[in-house]
This record gives sequence, structure tokens and C-alpha cells, in this order.
Amino acid sequence: MNSEQITAFLQAHWEWLTLIMGIVSVAGSILNWNWMCDPAGKPDSHRYGRGSRRVHFFLLGIVLIVISIMSWVL
Repeated sequence: MNSEQITAFLQAHWEWLTLIMGIVSVAGSILNWNWMCDPAGKPDSHRYGRGSRRVHFFLLGIVLIVISIMSWVL
């Protein structure tokens, strides 16, 4: 598959991508994955701790899942 085919597929089925991203984000925040929630080495690591990053990723995942489901319903 070339990039044009991939782009066409994602434009036609973007709700699957948002659903997968939402599920990964929710799972990563619940399971406390280091690669997602570890603030060490980030430029703004002094502002947000690990717990607040987990909350942000959880809420982001819920929003992505809701958007994906609403696109199928509407």
C-alpha cells in the first residue's frame, strides 16, 4: 500500500482510528504504562505529575471513544 491508499483508507474509516487511539489511551492510563504516563525527561515535567497525566490521558481516551461511537450512530 502506498501513502495515497493509506490516506484514502483513513479518510473513509477515521472512526476506527479514533476508537483504537481512545482504547489505547484509556488502557494506558488505567494500567499506568511508563511510556505514556512517565513525566521524566519531558520539557514541562515540573508542571504535571504522573497522576495528572493519567487523568488527562483517561479523559482524552473517553472523548475519542465517544466521538468514534457518535460517528457511527449519527
